[in-house]
Formats: sequence, structure tokens, C-alpha cells
Amino acid sequence: MKFRHILLLSLTLISASAQKPTPLSFTTKITPEMIETLEAQGGQALKINPSRAPRPPKAPLTPEQQRTKMLQGLKIDRTTSGILANRLAEKNEGGKTTTIIPTPPKDPEAKSSANPQIKKQREDMAKLATFKNDFNQFTRDITLGRWIKVKDYLASLPSGDATLAFRQMVTQLNTPVTVRPRKELTSLGAKQHQQQQYLRPEEFLALTDASQKAPDNSVLPQLASLIKGERKPPRDFFVILAKGTRYFGLSDEETRARTARLLIEAGHLDETITFLPSLKVAKEKKNHAALNLLGRYYAESYSADRDGEHLENAWQISLGIISQKKAPLNERAEALYRALALVPDLEDGTGSDWLTETFSNASNEGFEILATVGTMTSQVREHRSPDFRLEQLKLQTSAVAALTSNEEIDLKPWQEILTLYVRNWNAEAKRSYQLDTSNSMRPQAQVDAYGNLFYSRYKPPVQQGSSRTIPAIPSGDLLRTRPSEQWLTQVDSAVRLENIILSAKLFLKVKEEEKAFPILKKLAKIKPDESKELVREMIRVWAENNNPNQKSRYRSSYSYYYGYNQRAETIPLTRSKQERNLKLLANMVSEVKALGLDENFQEEFADAFIRAHSQAEVWRIEALTSVFGETSKLDAGTITSLLRRMRQNLALLWPNPKLQEQAKTNRKDKELIAQIFKGYAAAKNLCLDALDQHPDDWALKLQLASIKYEESNYKAGLASHPEHSTTKGFALEDLATATSDYISSLPLEDEDKESTEAFTTWFYAALGSPDLAALKAEHQPIQAEFVKIKAALESIPESCRQRHLDDFANTLNSRLANVKADLKYRFLEAALQITGKHERIEEAARVFEYYQDLVTEIELDAHLDGPVQIDADQPFGLFVNLRHTKEIERESGGFQRYLINQNNSPYSYNYGRPTEDYRDKFEKGARSVLEEHFEILSLTFHNSKVTSRTDAQDGWTVTPYAYFLLKPKGPEIDAVPPLKIDLDFLDTSGYVVLPIASAAIPIDASGETPARPYRDLSLAMILDQRETEKEGTVTLEIRASGHGLVPPIGELIKLPIEGFKVASTDDRELQVDELDARTDDGAPISTHEWRLVLEPKSENLPENFTFPEILANLSTKDDEGLTLQKYEDVDLVAVEQTTLIQGGSSKSPPYLLLLTLLLLVICISTYFLFFKKREEIVIQNGPELPATLTPVSLLAFLEGLHRDTHLPKEARGKIQKSIKSLRDRSFGPNTDVPKIEELREIAEGLIKPLQQAG
Repeated sequence: MKFRHILLLSLTLISASAQKPTPLSFTTKITPEMIETLEAQGGQALKINPSRAPRPPKAPLTPEQQRTKMLQGLKIDRTTSGILANRLAEKNEGGKTTTIIPTPPKDPEAKSSANPQIKKQREDMAKLATFKNDFNQFTRDITLGRWIKVKDYLASLPSGDATLAFRQMVTQLNTPVTVRPRKELTSLGAKQHQQQQYLRPEEFLALTDASQKAPDNSVLPQLASLIKGERKPPRDFFVILAKGTRYFGLSDEETRARTARLLIEAGHLDETITFLPSLKVAKEKKNHAALNLLGRYYAESYSADRDGEHLENAWQISLGIISQKKAPLNERAEALYRALALVPDLEDGTGSDWLTETFSNASNEGFEILATVGTMTSQVREHRSPDFRLEQLKLQTSAVAALTSNEEIDLKPWQEILTLYVRNWNAEAKRSYQLDTSNSMRPQAQVDAYGNLFYSRYKPPVQQGSSRTIPAIPSGDLLRTRPSEQWLTQVDSAVRLENIILSAKLFLKVKEEEKAFPILKKLAKIKPDESKELVREMIRVWAENNNPNQKSRYRSSYSYYYGYNQRAETIPLTRSKQERNLKLLANMVSEVKALGLDENFQEEFADAFIRAHSQAEVWRIEALTSVFGETSKLDAGTITSLLRRMRQNLALLWPNPKLQEQAKTNRKDKELIAQIFKGYAAAKNLCLDALDQHPDDWALKLQLASIKYEESNYKAGLASHPEHSTTKGFALEDLATATSDYISSLPLEDEDKESTEAFTTWFYAALGSPDLAALKAEHQPIQAEFVKIKAALESIPESCRQRHLDDFANTLNSRLANVKADLKYRFLEAALQITGKHERIEEAARVFEYYQDLVTEIELDAHLDGPVQIDADQPFGLFVNLRHTKEIERESGGFQRYLINQNNSPYSYNYGRPTEDYRDKFEKGARSVLEEHFEILSLTFHNSKVTSRTDAQDGWTVTPYAYFLLKPKGPEIDAVPPLKIDLDFLDTSGYVVLPIASAAIPIDASGETPARPYRDLSLAMILDQRETEKEGTVTLEIRASGHGLVPPIGELIKLPIEGFKVASTDDRELQVDELDARTDDGAPISTHEWRLVLEPKSENLPENFTFPEILANLSTKDDEGLTLQKYEDVDLVAVEQTTLIQGGSSKSPPYLLLLTLLLLVICISTYFLFFKKREEIVIQNGPELPATLTPVSLLAFLEGLHRDTHLPKEARGKIQKSIKSLRDRSFGPNTDVPKIEELREIAEGLIKPLQQAG
């Protein structure tokens, strides 16, 4: 109900265009009547019967609690882009700074509900909406610096919320904002970086004034950070501060002290003097807080300028406070902490004399001081601030360090208080071990405000948990206050033992196994059983820290540099690094053995050995012996574990070229292959040596058979080898033998040692690979093995048979999610042959039934374009369509995505599946099947926007897909083989790829063949006689197009042509231009062109040309059918069946053209002889352009110029290029006829150089 209310209100908030808007400022309230009206508009769907509503597990948050939660999550962006974005957003809202909420009209017939629960819900919703509106406005006011409005908002909040909001404001203003450039800027090189929040000095003062109450000591350090270092304000700021603001200045003692603390925190010590209290007055009034403030000022001043006077003042003030027994505990503790920090800087033995005097006798003042510190530390254990509790621990550590550093002090009287101190530390250690989420105490990689990488002190993440849970101190910080060895010698044994265990656990938690190991050596002598678990953890941590494959900067102790380049992460993993790891591991093995824990930890060390290797490096037997000694001394379980991992690496990791490239090994293919074979040889030798020691171990036999099988698979992947089938057969027999040996060992005394590994490995091998992760689509299953596996399971002794069957079925069911999508169907089909409908595989069985249902509702329909009788010398068409039920099309969202190559599309989305180049994938598979017997002339896909059409079978539809143009490679070809397409669907384990195959199509290419069907045939014949006078031949161009395949030329026209014989034929091949999805049959639109060069049968050309007789059935539609044309110059003109041939009956030269050129040459020569001045080289007049410029007239003009042999060779070359370009543009296939202005530019551009040259 509540969700429905919120949804309805949200929809109303964005529907301002539907109702008259009512402006709503952050003081305006959304009334319950508005909610009631909205419900009335929503109809009955919003009504609820409270008696039937489910009872929530706990009471929902009140609007006030939700507002508190909003304030806790306050985010501020006062970067340049953040401020401008808010300004722009406000401008786009028409200058209004408030949210607009439309007030719906009241329904006069709507009655107010008498149900108090519903009424309360409406009131809460109205209140919450108002709170959200106020909060959004508050956030914008902070960003835009409207501090008066910020102050008003904070004043309207309850005290607790106001304090929380102000603290969060200050925290956010200290937090850099991550700036993420827009995509278009990223493409130009802009990168994500961090920017500091922008706050002017005058805004800082306005910010502090906005607080509902004076900032306390906990928030002053954060406020000081806003004016610290590079942010130091100008002199005017301090003048204004001295004059006084709401909470800072000189108005009273408390305000002065607050101002002084702020400036000390900010490091502005010179400016602090004005606000410091009087030392004399503070002593007279015994104002310990003021004295501590002065002591801190002098201590900070000494740190800044090393002035001895400041040191002396800080020391004396601190001792004075410590000596005041009636001073508050916290004030004395602060003074003590400062005094202890100053001791090393004191000269003339002042500090050491004080320590001796204070702590030499447990009855002196020192005991009271230490007791006070211990009491404070114990009493603040439940304080919610980890930093506060950490300071108390640091204080007690400093106090003990001062006590133990003086050799003249007898520590026995202090043992009780030292033990209580350790108990305080142990209590925090327990909490940190359980609750702390940090895992390092070393410097961590961070990014500064300019985007540069640097390493600095670890900052733990914010701990999430219940409001009642006390946040833990970060483990690394806590360990820095860990009791020293000298301290622990004075502590009770039980407390000391607890501290040792907790210290070891925390060091391992932060991955410092080197610091944990010395502690474990001590613990092993006291608590060997507990030490074993910690040693296991230590080995695991070592393996993680020394794993060269992890992209971790953990081991970088310190680095700080600008201009960080990501290529620094790609430093190659050298073998020397790996060898160093193995030496360290061998040393650890010997040291752990020396602990005498009566356990060899071989399994843990085997895992460490595996992880210490680069993933790109094949293991060597020498490396094993260097760590573990002679392999014959290893137990069978450890060797099996190593072999199992070695198999996985050989099958999956080491042969991977991308992994080798990432590791920068620079190995060539031959080198990599040689390494893999060496790895397989080493694995086999290791396994055989182990079998010599453990001849009856079934697990070792299982590994040896699997290694042989996988090595054969690897060889077959490189190149086919005849022994592959034989090797696989022997390996499967060995797997069966290993399984039989395991069955012979049953029943086992310990049920936990039962295993189904033998059965699952055998099953995976029967599918194609003993390692399921290495199984590929090209691996062929061996069906006979599944029957044997089922029989083996049934031969297990009855007492443990059901457990094995249950575990086997459960394993296969759980592994389904790890099976590759294109292998799931095969996997489940084989698994269910063995398990049947077992309850542990019931879920997988339902998935398989789903697959079977899918397969029955989808078909890949492949059919010929006509009869099965085809001409072995002529192409034929093959349609490929997806035929499916309407329901499966609706549920899957259609099948148009299989017409797209998604990886080439920038906006592809595949609904939870990886993007796929579906077209290329189908084409690759289809070509591999067809190319053996057919020449694939073309493959044309339908457009991805094609829609399905109704099929003849009721409830089914067809999605047109593709069309092949094929030609058989011989008359003996008798079938088109089945084609396959992989369709993917989402299932309960992710997604599955189901192969859908078409049926084989019988064909007959050996005898008489009917014509391939066609329709809407258009035929154009064009006579070209432009070269007749020169060559004595004519050319006939024939262009045919239509639905279906255009028939051969012999079926189109009658040949030979009257009076001519065919000198040559240019066949431009049959082309499929597109697939017409608008027609019911989806027939292709094909074209075919021929160019026949015709010679006269007699000596002279005939005067007329008669186009050949048409044999094919032409279209009767308008603008289709037969077209007869011929060229006149470059223009095409329509002609009749018989037309005149230019230059027919003779082969006369073109006298008129020659005469024209001769006259032109005479005119030019006369001009040069009689009119051209010899001293001038520029002639204003030249060849005249045609009166009417057209492509035809300009071509004739340029061709005339080109024939002039007096022109320079370079000029004639330019004219020839212009002629070709103009002809192609005006009369070529891609017509782009120049306009008259461009024609004139072309002509003048050629003529003017001729004029200039004379």
C-alpha cells in the first residue's frame, strides 16, 4: 500500500502538464487531502483491506527517521562543474528554486476513509514528500552558497538532526568530488579525476554561522581543514574573525577558546595568539581546559619552529595539570599524553628524571596516573568513535613505553596495572578481528586531486552495520599500539596467551604473515592445536601475497609520483621472480616443519606452490623437488592435488595466447607448443613415479588417464593425427579401471572420504574432455560410455550406492551453470541417460524438458528455389528461413537479432547474453558445410527489420533469413547437406545455445533439368554502334532482372542474331541484389548482364540491325517487360525492333571531323603567324566553348582538342583525364551529372593554360 502511494505521488510530481501547477517551497507541506485525492483518481486499485495485509517483520521508518537517513547520505558537489550544473538546472526551471507539485482536483463524491491506519499513512506520505522536497532544496542551497536559507533549514530541524546535517556538510566539503567527463570529451582525451570542493573564505564564516549550535571539539578539526595549508584565508578573514561572528571571536572566554582551537587545528599559530586565554588567569581559576589549550599551543609552536621557550612552556603546563589530582580525568590524560610526547626532546635529563621520580615507586603519583589512563581506556570501550578509543590506547601504550624504558624502575609492582592494560587492548582486538573490514596496514594506492597515483596511509572503508554495533578500530592501527615483548613479560600468563593469539590473528588478517610467524613460533610451544589452524592461515596468506598473477600493489611499501601511466601495471613476470617465490616457499616449509606440530601441511603447501607460479609458466619437476624434496616422499593425496591443477593449467591456462601476451613472455607459437608438451611429459612422469610408490591408488590412475586423454585432445587441436581415436579409447578404458578400483575399495569406514570424482571425470571424458571447463563444441561425445558409467554406478555396494548416486546427480546439477552455453543440451542429454529422473537433478531435468520443448517449436527450414533437378553448370537458389510457433516468437522477442553482427554495432544489447556476430557465425558454419560439394556464389541475408509472416500450418510463422546462390561442383552431387544455426535462450542457469538443424535436401544434377522459376522479368537490349566505323563491329548489351533467378542467355533470346555472328561474350555473372520480404515467397531480385560483340557475317556491315527474338516470358507490368535502345553519342534513345546502323555498308573515315580539325589548325597557325606579337606570351582569345554547355557538347569539344597532336603531351594527358571523369560522372553506373557552372569551370580550367602557353 505504501509503495503504491509513493508511486502514485511520484507519477503526479512529473505530470505538471496535466494539471495547474502549485508552487511548493521548502516550507510548504503536502497535505493528506492531496494524497486522498490522488487515491480517488487512481480508482479501486489503491484500496487496501488492513485486516488482510501481511504483517511486516518490523515497524517501517517514520518520516522523521527517513529524513535523518537522508541527512546521513547528504552529498555535495561544489566543484566548478557542480555549481554550474545547478545554476543551469535552476535556469531551465524558469528561475524557480522550488519543486512544482500539481494539486489534483478533489472529487466531490470521494469520501474520506474512516480507517485511522490509512489516514496515518496519508499523513506520513505527505510529510515525507515535504521532507524530501525540503532536503533537495537544502542541497541546492549549499551548492549555490545560499547560506541564509541553509541556516533557516538547519534551524527548523530537531537538535540531533541539525548537528548531524552540519557535520555531514563539513565532511562533504572536505571530500574531493570525482569528475566524470562526458563521452564526447573522453574521446578527446579527457579523463576521470578528482576536484576539491570550492569554498570562499567569506563562505566559511557563513557556513559556521549556519550551524544550529556552536561547533564542538569533534567537528573543529574538519572545519579547520577547510582553511588549512593552501586554503589559508587572506588577512581580512582574521580581522573579521577578531571582530566576531556567531560562534567565533573575542566575545567571551568560551568563544575565544573555540576560535583558538580552530586556528591551532588549521596550523595558523601566529593568528592564534589574539584568542589565547591568559596563562595567569587560567592558573588562578584552575581552568584545566584553558591550560591544556595553552599547552597544546606551545607544543605545536615548538614543533613548528623548535623554539626552546615554547618547549619549556608546554612541559611546565603539562606537569602542572598532571599534578592536579582534582583535575578531570580527560584533562589529566591529555596533559600526560603531551608530556610523554615531549620527553624525548627535553635536555639535561629532565625527562628521564621525571620518569624515574614518577614511576620508581608504585605508591607514588605514577601509579595514580597509569590507573587513571587504564580506567579511561576501559570505560570508553563502548564509545562509538574508533578514533577516540584508539587515542586512549595510544595514551596507555605511551605511558607503558615511558615506564619500561627506564631500566632503574622495578616493574614487578606494576604487573597488575600492566595486565589490565593488555586486557583493554585484547578487548579491542577481539572486536577488530570480528568486525573490521580492512585487510592491510600498509600504504594504499590513492589518487590526488589532479588524478595522480600515490601511496599513503591506509584509510579503512566506512563500516556498515547495526546502529547498536560499535565500530571497530582498523586492525593495522590497533596493531601499532600492540604491547611490546618487555611489557608482555610482566603480564599474567592467561592474558599474555590471549594477546599472542589475537596478535597473530590480526597480523594474518592484514596479510602480514612475516610478522605473524615469530608469534606463531611461540604459540606452537604453548598451544599446538590452535597453532595448526593459524599456520594453515599463514600459508594461505603467504600464497596470496606472493601470487605473481594478482594485479595488486600490496607489496609496494611506498611510492609517490605524478603522471601515472597504466602501462606500469604490465611489467612482465620474470622467471627469477617465480624462482624467488619458490625459494621463500621452500624456506617456509622447513621452518614450519621445525615447529614440531605433528602435521606436514602438504595440501596447504601444494596450493601455495601452485599460486606462487606465473600462470604463463609451465611447472617443472625440479621446482617441485626444490620445495618438497623428493616427490617420492609426498603422500598420494598431495601429488593428486598437484596433478589435478597441472591438468587444468595444461588444458586451459598455459596454451592461452592472450595469457602469454599479458605476461609478456614473448614466446613464439613453436616455443609455446614445445612448453605444453614438456608440461604433459612432466605430469605423466610425476604420476608414474607416484604410482610406483602407490600402485593401488585409484586417484593417481584417474589423473594419468586424464592426462593422456587431454594431451591427445591438444595434439588433435593442432593438427589431425591418426592415433587420436585409439588414444582416447585406451584412456577411457583406464578411466573405467580407475573407477572400478575405487568401487572395490567401498564401503569406506569414513563416509566423508567417499567421492564421485572417478564417475564425473569419466562422464566428462565421454563428453569429449576429462575437464569440463576444457570441453569444446568440436569434441564429439562417445555414447557407448554413458551406458558403462551407469552400470558402474549401479555396481556400487548397496550400503553406499544411494549416497554415490545422490552425490553424482547433485554434482551434475550444480555444474550445469558452469557448462558453456552451446554444450548444455549435450551435457543434460547425456547426464539424464545415466541418472534418469533423479530428485537431485530434478531442476536440471526440467531445464532439459524446456530445451526439448524449444526444439520442437523451432525449425530451420531450408528448401530449393524450384525443382530438385538442377543443371550442374548453372546456379540454383537455396532459401533458409526460421520457422517457429507464434508463442516462441513472442516469448523470445523475435529472431531478427540473428540478422545482426552485434559486435560491430555500438548500441547492441543482448538481454543478459554476450553480444554475438550472429550473421558471421551462421555464415562461417554454413560455408564449412557447403564448400565441399558446392561453389557458393553468394549469400544474401534479409534486413534485420524484416517481420515474420504467417505459415500455412496453423499457429506457426516464418521469419525470412537468408538465400544462397549455389553451383554444384559436379553432376555426382546428390544432396544439399543439413545446415545449422545456433539459437540462444535464457534459462535458470544463465543462457543456453541450442543448435537447430535443417534436413538434408536430395538433388539430381545428372540429367535433364527444367528451368529455375522466375517472374516479373524485365529485359533491356542496347545497341552500341559508336565503334562501328573504327572496328567494323557492333555491341549488344543485354540486361535482365526479375524475381527468382534470371534464366541463361540462351533461354532469354534466340541466338545467333540475323546477319551477325558473336565474336566475343562478356558474361558479368548472375547477381542477387536483394531479398524481397514483401512477397510471400521472399524471392530474390536477381540481375544478369551480358555484352555481345557482333561481327557481320559478310564483308560489309548491314544497314539495319534487328534485335533478336525473345524466348522468355517477360513481365506485363507498366515500366517493365522489354526495352530496346541504342546509343547516339552518349545518349540512349528508344528504337524499334529494326533500326538503322550508322556507317553501315562502308568503312569510310570520318571526313567531316578531319576537315573540321584541319580548318581549326589553319586558323590557329594563321593567328600565330600574323596576329600574335612575339614579345607577348599571353593570348586573350583561345578555342571557343560551345554555345550551349552540356556533358555531350563539352565531351565533343574536349575530344576534338585531344586529337590535336600539336598540343603538349602533358596538356593532352589532362584533357584525357577530364574526358574520362566527365564520361563516368555523366553516363556511368553512379550518375552525378555536373551542373553548367561546373562544366564551365572544367572547360576554362583546361583552356586557360593553353592560352597562357600560346
